[in-house]
Amino acid sequence: DGQWRRECDDPGTPSYTPGSIDSVADLNGDGQPEAVITEGGTYCYGMAGTAFVLVSRQASGRWVRMTSGQGMPMVLNSRGKSNWPDVQVGGPGFCLPVLRWDGREYKRHRFEYEGKRCQPSR
Repeated sequence: DGQWRRECDDPGTPSYTPGSIDSVADLNGDGQPEAVITEGGTYCYGMAGTAFVLVSRQASGRWVRMTSGQGMPMVLNSRGKSNWPDVQVGGPGFCLPVLRWDGREYKRHRFEYEGKRCQPSR
């Protein structure tokens, strides 16, 4: 219906916001753009209220999903393999996961709060 949607089947609650391109930048310095697409609503995404997908345009022109998740992504200055930036996933709480590219996929690398490592309470 002219909207980008993940697997969210929100029936039209007031908090729902359709998916949209949040930002476009060359994150890894390869000359190709990356885009962060976000969609919102507490019906599907709980207290975080947001989900995201990070996609990268390949030299062929094809777009590839690099990572996705529930929460608000923040690109950090620290880097993983092939110069891909670490991505902190924000949401409720104070000790937030940081994802790092390992050459094949983004995986949880550490937890941080305001730039300092932390351990989430269990």
